[in-house]
Amino acid sequence: MKNLKKQLSIVFLVVALLSCGGSSETTPSIVKAPSPAIPPVSTKPVLTFSNQTNALNIKVNHSNALQQFLTEPMLFSAGVAVADYNNDGYLDMYFVAGSGGTNQLYQNQGDDTFIEVASEAGIAISGVKGSGPTFADIDGDGWLDLFVGAVDDDQYYLFQNNRNGTFTDITTSSGLLMTAANSVSSTFGDIDNDGDIDMFISHWGNPIASDKSLGIVWRNDTHNYVIKFVDISSELGMDTLYQGQIVDTSFVPSLSDIDSDGDIDLLLVSDSGKSKVLRNDGNKLTRTNDISVNDQFGMGSAVGDIDNDGDMDWYVTSIYAKASNSQSSNNTTSYNGNRLYINDGEGNFNNSAFVKRLDNGGWAWAACFADFDNDGLTDIFHVNGWGQSGLDFSQYQDDISRFYLQQNDGSFKESAAEVNVNEVKQGRGVICNDIDRDGDIDIITSNNDSNASFFRNELTTGHHYLTVQLQGNSPNTQALGAKIQVTPSTGSVQIKELRVDNNFVSTNAVEAHFGLGSQDLPVNITITWPNGVVTEHSAVAIDQLVRLQQPKQ
Repeated sequence: MKNLKKQLSIVFLVVALLSCGGSSETTPSIVKAPSPAIPPVSTKPVLTFSNQTNALNIKVNHSNALQQFLTEPMLFSAGVAVADYNNDGYLDMYFVAGSGGTNQLYQNQGDDTFIEVASEAGIAISGVKGSGPTFADIDGDGWLDLFVGAVDDDQYYLFQNNRNGTFTDITTSSGLLMTAANSVSSTFGDIDNDGDIDMFISHWGNPIASDKSLGIVWRNDTHNYVIKFVDISSELGMDTLYQGQIVDTSFVPSLSDIDSDGDIDLLLVSDSGKSKVLRNDGNKLTRTNDISVNDQFGMGSAVGDIDNDGDMDWYVTSIYAKASNSQSSNNTTSYNGNRLYINDGEGNFNNSAFVKRLDNGGWAWAACFADFDNDGLTDIFHVNGWGQSGLDFSQYQDDISRFYLQQNDGSFKESAAEVNVNEVKQGRGVICNDIDRDGDIDIITSNNDSNASFFRNELTTGHHYLTVQLQGNSPNTQALGAKIQVTPSTGSVQIKELRVDNNFVSTNAVEAHFGLGSQDLPVNITITWPNGVVTEHSAVAIDQLVRLQQPKQ
């Protein structure tokens, strides 16, 4: 692997914009200019990955305690979250290990090495059927806090960052009191536009009763860094939206401004044909009657502008038919696979998975959108697997992960074997971030009843990139909900939302990566901040990571 300190120039552009509203234009000063090699335009990069799990000494292994009966939630739970928890500029990894192990935190040393520090940090949860860890700055102090879910009524945790590399368990005092047995996946965003970030949690298998809340949306009532949450699911009208449904089968809450009206909407991926598009109407969530949202067994989720038309699209993983030796009990003949919901610009979706050859993805779980070859086109990766009990749907035990490379005509080519990410494990979670800061997107998988994997992107030179981080004003210091537009001299304009992307029991670090292809000139960046203020930044050098500061109010 490349030595990060020698090969990488991380450039933090802190733009001090004094205006409180409207639009301003600033040419950021470069702290340290990168000097990437500029290959001939005709050079076509080669994309491949190398499995660096052993080389990086990543030894986390998800397992279940031997004496425990394997429940369905135990079979689908796992998880990993990536974030810079200690504010040193490098991305760290936190893994859930299951009831048979201890959760692990791998601190990135910035030199191609990681150190496991979960015990020192105070988050080495042991013997718990954990699921879906998520980092977010809940109290607005500029340091990321941590939520860790759990299944089968095991203990979930909320940890507050002590700003010194350690965390304090504040679960009891936070008001986060959930009655659902399973807290599968979580994310954060400002649903009520009050400036702080609220929490969203999925609860697969939760019986719906008239005398209790669904416990999906939690309002952030933190004051003076004392973290408090209040369940507002019923207040937002979710009880009405679930009328006629006996059990909550939600797997992944995803957030996006799908109708471009300035507030975030909730995309709720759910099992058994119950996925929902819930639009934010200010003080209520309203379910759309979009008949195109018809995934059969929604499990994983990826949100982004996959066709570069300026609005956010939605990918939902599911199950595709596969023959079995015992078809009588494991018949999947009618299972028709993944969905790619293309946004019409007004928040209405049309499924194009079949046309784009994305439907046949086996038994799919967590998925992510990322431009892995930096050509300006969004690609898709998802993990796979089921049947580890040896009984139900065992034909998917050897199901291979899928890697869909987007072609110039908008179609996708399945290329997992070609790029060396054709993993055969019980995949559940996935992370897609530039972990080693070399300018391309790496892949981390979290696998049920198996070890995690780290696939390093070995993309050869020829394509350029830009990674953007935003420093928001407190309490939303991660600027969640902001939109970033990158306009190159040639090639397509790209727009990305800043979110805590939850892929299924796994959350990416909050930053936006733009592939620029062979375009090697500076770009213009336009930021629409969560409060609506727009800033413009001209002639920003590429092939670097930049950090932009929200104007003070």
